Amino acid sequence: IKSQQSEVTRILDGKNIKYELVDISQDNALREEMRAKAGNPKAIPPQIVNGDHYCGDYELFVEAVEQNTLQEFLKLA
Repeated sequence: IKSQQSEVTRILDGKNIKYELVDISQDNALREEMRAKAGNPKAIPPQIVNGDHYCGDYELFVEAVEQNTLQEFLKLA
């Protein structure tokens, strides 16, 4: 999880995309909120959300980077 999170933040930093990290490890309410947004009761971080819009998980994030569709994936375009 930590390496995936680092990869996501490295890519976002490299593209000058602002983000906020939410640490769910100490707060069950935040964990449940993340899982509700993901629509998966077993979802694990990192999950990518833009405001109230769920974007996807780490695999979908990497796929968007590889396909050069990150702006669309993050709902920025």
